[in-house]
Amino acid sequence: MCQSLAPRFLMVPDSVGDRVLLLNAEDGSLVDDKFIDGSGLFSTPLNAIQVENQIWVSDQVADSIFRYSLNGELIGAIAGGLDNIRGMEYVNGVVYVSNAGGENGAPEGGKVVIKFDAEGNHLGFFEVGKAFDILFFDGELLINDTRRGDEGGENIDRYDLDGHLLGSFHVSGGAGIDFPQQMARRANGNVLVAGFSDPGGIYEYDAEGNQVGLYDIAEGFAKRVRGVHELSNGNILWTGGDGIISTNPNTGESTEVYTVNTLDFRPAARYIEPLSVA
Repeated sequence: MCQSLAPRFLMVPDSVGDRVLLLNAEDGSLVDDKFIDGSGLFSTPLNAIQVENQIWVSDQVADSIFRYSLNGELIGAIAGGLDNIRGMEYVNGVVYVSNAGGENGAPEGGKVVIKFDAEGNHLGFFEVGKAFDILFFDGELLINDTRRGDEGGENIDRYDLDGHLLGSFHVSGGAGIDFPQQMARRANGNVLVAGFSDPGGIYEYDAEGNQVGLYDIAEGFAKRVRGVHELSNGNILWTGGDGIISTNPNTGESTEVYTVNTLDFRPAARYIEPLSVA
């Protein structure tokens, strides 16, 4: 399968430009600024993931998942039964989609993860907090909860693949990460999480969920972080409302890949995901 190959590229939706960018997985450099052109179709594309020989793009406002070939050609869409969708994860033939709204035919209450097979068939759902992303980690699903205080504590919770709550991976308790967005694995076995709200930055946790690092503006990272991914060269690629930046976590030296400073408009870069092709 394509996903068994080492990733050559990374996909990043730009929800202002209604496009999906293609980047080099080694150093994060821009390969194609319009790999997928969603003009007239996208509203707020947030996450593009590879599902076998397709690319699925979740759109938070269009309440749809748009399906493309690996060449970026539109195949179709999954619409209806989805509302305010965010991050997705593909595991063992199942696509897990975070859903936060109860309209448009979505499950009552809305705060669920909805499951599909690779052909787009609905496989049911399970209740979660107010999730923004899903990460397959150590045989389980890590699902963040952006609700504050007693409602959810902005924690990262653990679920099995059938949707049963197993406990907490990390408890923020109001003193840690605020508004967690994309989660990603590091080569060292740790987990990176984009913290959007103050104190913003990129948080690093070990396999037990203990915080072992925080990369913030002092190390060259901006606040209001949305997406995060460790590049093959060891740098950390991150996204936000100003675009995409690659930062050396050891020195703090940053390289602007696709930002308001290098363009004639302000992009809104979202989640970062690998694309493996032959």
